Amino acid sequence: MGALFTATYRRLLILGLALALAAPAFAEPVPVKRRQEPMHRAFVLRSADGKVLATAEETAAAQGGRVHSRMTFRFRDGSLDDEEAVFTQGKAFHLISDHHIQKGPSFPTPLDAMIDVPSGTLTWHEQKGGRDTIRTEHLRLPDDLANGIMPLLAENFPPGSAAMKVSWVAIDIRPLLVTLSVTPAGTETVDPDGVSEKASEYTIHPELPSMLSLLARVVDRQPADIHIWVTDEAQPSFVRLVGPFYAPGPLWTVEPTGPAEH
Repeated sequence: MGALFTATYRRLLILGLALALAAPAFAEPVPVKRRQEPMHRAFVLRSADGKVLATAEETAAAQGGRVHSRMTFRFRDGSLDDEEAVFTQGKAFHLISDHHIQKGPSFPTPLDAMIDVPSGTLTWHEQKGGRDTIRTEHLRLPDDLANGIMPLLAENFPPGSAAMKVSWVAIDIRPLLVTLSVTPAGTETVDPDGVSEKASEYTIHPELPSMLSLLARVVDRQPADIHIWVTDEAQPSFVRLVGPFYAPGPLWTVEPTGPAEH
């Protein structure tokens, strides 16, 4: 489900990447409270005025001690947003790999990026002058990397905590490691699939390096916060997300169309 986040921050690199090379301090990986079980779930994506833009499905399967998760959005205009993540979930969540693709008329800039955490290898496609160039770079990647699994980490927000911070890799001209701050924003009753449920809202805010943050404000490219709602049940689950899929992009809403099938 991390497909909802990557492109939101990627275009900020153009603002002044050379001024923001210092990586954020690494945080501890998120402890496991709710394990990702094998499942299949359907979603719908709507614009701010309620128009259906895409249907989506999320799947998760366990194989050899690893969980393979995939979230695929198929747009009515033929666009695609597809992200696959592989991770482990022992005492804490650890990302192994993430592959995210965005293409089609709904996305101003296509994306095809792969993160291999153990080797620290980042591979992405760069489109210039009608040519597709594959680029590779190596980066020290932290244990708390959240690409591809951000909604799951929100479902595991530490009880009683004021905030949770995780690392995130955005890729454009070159990779940039930033910090995402997740904070509680209250509770409310939601009914995305016709069943009322009490849910906790969390705000996901990118903490950009100081100089890059200043440049973002100057040119009005500060990435918008993303809001996610998680049910307050014994097995919490993501029931709504509102945010852009790319920056600067419109606010879209993602909601499930029914319960997860296990």
